[in-house]
Amino acid sequence: MKTIYIIPIEPHDVRYTAQWHGNIPVLIDAYAKRQGRKVRVISIDGEYREHQPTAGAFLNFAQTNAYKASQVAEISNLFSKGKVRAGDCFLVTDAWNFAITSIRYMSELLGIKTGIHAIWHAGAYDPSDILGERMGREWSAHTEQGWFHAANVNYFATEYHRKLFLKNLGIPKFFHDKALVSGQPHEPLLAKLERHGTVVKKDEIVWPHRLNSDKQPEIAMDLRHRLNCDLFVTQEQKLGKEEYYERLSKARMCLSASLHENLGIGVMEATMAGAIPLVPDRLSYTEMYLPEFKYPSAWTRDWKHYQRHRADLMERIERMMADADSFEPVLKQQQDVLARKYMCAEVMYENLV
Repeated sequence: MKTIYIIPIEPHDVRYTAQWHGNIPVLIDAYAKRQGRKVRVISIDGEYREHQPTAGAFLNFAQTNAYKASQVAEISNLFSKGKVRAGDCFLVTDAWNFAITSIRYMSELLGIKTGIHAIWHAGAYDPSDILGERMGREWSAHTEQGWFHAANVNYFATEYHRKLFLKNLGIPKFFHDKALVSGQPHEPLLAKLERHGTVVKKDEIVWPHRLNSDKQPEIAMDLRHRLNCDLFVTQEQKLGKEEYYERLSKARMCLSASLHENLGIGVMEATMAGAIPLVPDRLSYTEMYLPEFKYPSAWTRDWKHYQRHRADLMERIERMMADADSFEPVLKQQQDVLARKYMCAEVMYENLV
């Protein structure tokens, strides 16, 4: 029987990674059963200590290495004890993980042919990401290229993300078939957000982003004092996950001005909870959102452009708020697009199983 080893990201409660930790093994097992295939799914958790992410980051840059090192130690023991067999595969749920190097090293030198599947999130290949801002490209690009080639299959949530990765790392076209668009495994979240979507809305706009420079929170801070409705910045309060979803469900609109977005889980969650999205026509948003929910990218390209187009943006927001009921049919279409293409990972399950 084939074994699929899951190499998870640290399960932070304030991120979706805690949900992934419990859900991904269940989702893969359920898919295998639907297809009539027998697999064993094992999660290699590592030694995790609760900690706050580094400012402006998704993870804690020190503790994440301790966590990944303990995963590598466990994987090494599995190889050493003969537990890993030919035909088994590893799903690394964050491809920025040196476990990929160790797995390929042991697989080839021990003559045990295994598969490596990797989900890419952010990285140094993206100059707008914190890794791209701080890391030296002379070494990080080679590292990311190496992990891409060491993996048998690489998964990206959007076509925008896939193209960004392949272009910026100069991956030859011969290898592009190793990079697949598969959305992300958020299926259990769909039902939860749909239930929240039945909540009566308030005349409130939600800003669902981290308070990082690439999200341009200064725009939110400026707008909140100018609009004729409340603008709630979620990260200004320490909300539990359920409290966060409840807050999203009450908002009539969701607003973004992001300069870095390969998927955009915050806006996606708010939209699925029933908020009308308004996003710039750039990044992953261009392919993900219908024309009714996008504004010209130039309006929030930077602070100066925002000041120049602030009246345009405010007029669009106020008009959408006033006509919110008329957006219900197209909002359902938008939710269907997100559910079918970006909040499920059928392509990944099929390749794994």
